[in-house]
Amino acid sequence: MRTFTSHLPAQFRSPVRFTIVGGLGTGLQYGVYYACLMFCELYLPDLAAPVTISFTIGFCVETVSNYLLTSFYTFATKPTWKNAIAFLGGRAVNYLVQMTFLYLLMLCTLSDEWAGILAIVLAGIVNYFVLMPFFKKKKG
Repeated sequence: MRTFTSHLPAQFRSPVRFTIVGGLGTGLQYGVYYACLMFCELYLPDLAAPVTISFTIGFCVETVSNYLLTSFYTFATKPTWKNAIAFLGGRAVNYLVQMTFLYLLMLCTLSDEWAGILAIVLAGIVNYFVLMPFFKKKKG
């Protein structure tokens, strides 16, 4: 399968593809997060912890799409139970990192909207290095 990253040297393809998938995932996660926040504000104003609930819903939606794109596009492998479990383990760590960033940024008086996007971006930087060993093709 030829993609627009096929012309890149092999060592750069995976990081560039990861960045593309991460950008799409970030947009999806933030879009769902923001939509849920607005929904809670308009229709469920008394809901406890709307930021946490909205962020978690966005994270779950993004995780499913990210797993499929990471498997097929970033690392050009077929999904397996082994890499799915490893991916979910990495995503669990990523979720904790994102939530930590989210609440730290909100403690620094950033709005829920800005804290959400910055938390996703900052945690995404760590995510590549957590996932890479589980998706690398074995030589031989």
